[in-house]
Amino acid sequence: MIKITYLTLVKFSLRREIKLKFINGQKILGTFTPTNKSELQKTVLDLYKSGSPMTFIGGGTKKHFGQTYNKNLSVIYTNNLNKIIDYNPSDLTITVESGMKVNSLVKELEKNNQFLGYRLPLVEQSTIGGSTSYGYSGTYRFNDIHIRDSIIGLEAVDYNGNYVKSGGQVVKNVSGYDAHKLFIGTSGSFGPIYSLSFKVYPIPNNSIFVDLLFDDISDAYLLAKNYLLYNWNIPRLSIMSSSSDRMYKLTVDIVGTNSTVTKISNSIYADYKKFTQYKSELSDRIFTDNFGYELDKMKILIKFTSNKNNFFLPLSDYLKDLDLKYDLMINPIYGFASLIVDFDDNLNKFIDDLKLIMTKNKINMIIEGINLEQHNLLINTKNTNNNIINTLTKSFKDTYDNRNLFSPGKLL
Repeated sequence: MIKITYLTLVKFSLRREIKLKFINGQKILGTFTPTNKSELQKTVLDLYKSGSPMTFIGGGTKKHFGQTYNKNLSVIYTNNLNKIIDYNPSDLTITVESGMKVNSLVKELEKNNQFLGYRLPLVEQSTIGGSTSYGYSGTYRFNDIHIRDSIIGLEAVDYNGNYVKSGGQVVKNVSGYDAHKLFIGTSGSFGPIYSLSFKVYPIPNNSIFVDLLFDDISDAYLLAKNYLLYNWNIPRLSIMSSSSDRMYKLTVDIVGTNSTVTKISNSIYADYKKFTQYKSELSDRIFTDNFGYELDKMKILIKFTSNKNNFFLPLSDYLKDLDLKYDLMINPIYGFASLIVDFDDNLNKFIDDLKLIMTKNKINMIIEGINLEQHNLLINTKNTNNNIINTLTKSFKDTYDNRNLFSPGKLL
C-alpha cells in the first residue's frame, strides 16, 4: 500500500493536529511514499492532473543544493523503491530501483569484487536516484568515470504518467538516443526516476594513498602536474587548503598491479623530496569523499568548473591573502574545485569580486549549497553559467514539463 499524507485534503479538525512542514521555505502540501512502480506512476499522474507541483526525495541529503523551489509542493519519497531488479556479475551490469541506498548498492557489488568506478558522498544516507538527479560522482573516479558515463539505462515517469525508457540493462543492447542523460543532474525537473542500470567494474587488486604537505601551492602544482595523465592508476588527485593553517595538502590515490602502484608511489615520494620547503608525509588520512556535503547553516558551498587539468591558481591566489574563513579542495584531473566559506556580512562583496576573477579566467562559478536565509540575501547573485546551456535547458523543460510542476524553480 502507498503511504499518503496529503495536507490539502484532510479535514480542518485533523489539520490542526498536523505540524506543517516546509522545504526551502515552501509549504509541503502532501507527502507520498510509493512502494512499487505502479504506485509511483499513479501518484505522479494524479498530482499532475490536479495541477499540484511536486518534487522527489530519496535520502534528502541534497535538498539545499541548486536553486530553491518557488512554489508550495508535494513530496514523493522514493526510499521504499529500494530493490535490485537485475544483477549479472558476469556481464558487469546491475539494475536497481532509484530509492536504493548507495551503501546498499556498494555492498552488493562488493560481494562480487565489483564497484561503480567512483565513490559517491554520504553513502549511508544518499540514494542512487538522488545522486543521479544531482549528477555528483565524488572526487574518486576510476579512469575518469562519471556517473553519467556508467548509466546505461533508465526508466522515469513523465507528466502523463507514462514510463519513459532509455538505454537498456545490457551494454551491447544500448542503442538510440541517450535520453536518460536529461535526468542526470537536473534535480528531478523532468520527472522522477524509477530505475537505473549501471555498467560496473572490477575492484582494482591493489590500492594505496599518498598524502603530502606543502607550504606553497605552486610546489604542489609542480609535483601534481606530472601525474595528471595517469587516469587508470590515479582515480583521485586533490589539493586541499584551509584558512586555519594556510598549508596545501596533496592527496593521491593509486590503484593497479602491485608493481605499478609501487612504481608510481616511489616516483611521487622521490619528486616530493626535491622541494626545498620539504615537510613530511601526513600522519592522518585526508578524507575527501564528503567534502562540501555536510554544511551547517552558516556556511555556503561554491563550485567551480573548467577544462580538465586546471589547477584553479587564480582562485587559490585570491584566497591566500583574504581575511576569510574557508576550506578549498581542487580536483585538477576532472576540472573542478569546491570552496566552503563562512557566511558573513562581507560575503556579497567577496562573491562579486570572485565572479569577476572567474569570468576573466573562463571558469564557471556555481553557488550551490545555501539555506533559505542565505539565498534571500544573495538573491541577486548570478552564477556564471553558459547562456546557451540555460536556453537549451529551458527548452527541454518546456517540452517535458510545460506546466512547471516537476521540482519548480530548481533549474536556473
